[in-house]
Amino acid sequence: MARKPRAPLSAKARAVDLLSRREHGRAELFWKLVKKQVPRGEIDAALDSLEELGLLDDHRAATGLTRYYVELRGYGPNKLRQVLRRERRFPDHVVSQVMEELEVDWRAKCMALAERRGIRGPERKDREKLVRFLIGRGFPPGLCFDAARELEQALKDAAEE
Repeated sequence: MARKPRAPLSAKARAVDLLSRREHGRAELFWKLVKKQVPRGEIDAALDSLEELGLLDDHRAATGLTRYYVELRGYGPNKLRQVLRRERRFPDHVVSQVMEELEVDWRAKCMALAERRGIRGPERKDREKLVRFLIGRGFPPGLCFDAARELEQALKDAAEE
């Protein structure tokens, strides 16, 4: 028995389908629909309609992603900005606003991540490896060096006792 061919989905239906899975920003949703070869005029109209209905909100999407990246992935402020701007394509003003609203103790986050990662030994290369890891996670270099020094000192103090 052959299946009946389905009628192609409208731009709005495709956008709602994508939004039903997770929050998206306008630009990210736009490019996903372009990849599905939906005409750009239809995309703009559909996205405008979804924004009016409150289903599409860049600020809400960026805030949710920020929580995910900070709490679950352990990203620092630099990596977070990069992901929101480059990968998720949020406008600069939305990223700036979300970053200002964040109430995160970056020093504590960096230290917790450093402790979890740990230093294998008292050698310089071990400390440098930890610093590179923390910088890669998006923490400011000064904060990374401080965390590595504190962790190294704690390791030395524990060895002396």
